[in-house]
Amino acid sequence: MAKTKISVTVDSKLIEEIDKLDVDASRSEIVETALARWLSNRRRQTLESEIERYYRELTRGEQGEDAEWAATSAGSLKETWE
Repeated sequence: MAKTKISVTVDSKLIEEIDKLDVDASRSEIVETALARWLSNRRRQTLESEIERYYRELTRGEQGEDAEWAATSAGSLKETWE
């Protein structure tokens, strides 16, 4: 993967705490991991918001149909696990 060099300003106490840790990773690797996790969390939050919006916008008829599918699925799953 291609890398891009950036410059960031970070609280010195935070850097001191990171430097105290006995980890086999460079500051760059730690920042890259943190950014990847942050991006993953943002994607998850966006997906959760989209799912919530989808369910909030269902009509009464769609809500009923969804409830029926959920009951059918739960019944099938119960039979599978028994």
